[in-house]
Amino acid sequence: MNKFLEIVYASQIADEEQGGKWREFFEPLMERLKGIVSESVYDELLELLIDCTTDNNRFYAVEGMKLAIGIMDGTYVLKV
Repeated sequence: MNKFLEIVYASQIADEEQGGKWREFFEPLMERLKGIVSESVYDELLELLIDCTTDNNRFYAVEGMKLAIGIMDGTYVLKV
């Protein structure tokens, strides 16, 4: 099920129009790093940030979809 939901996320939710919006939030950090580290280190950190952000977004998108499915089919149990 998770793989199916990841594919749904990748094809429907993670489009560049909205998917690239995260960059706005990290722009101050990346600009500051650009002035501190070498270009090669900056490029490495940017690639790492992109990978981490993608994994994070995929995880929470899939968890959110599983929650929605559980609510719709009546299997969701509130955890307090």
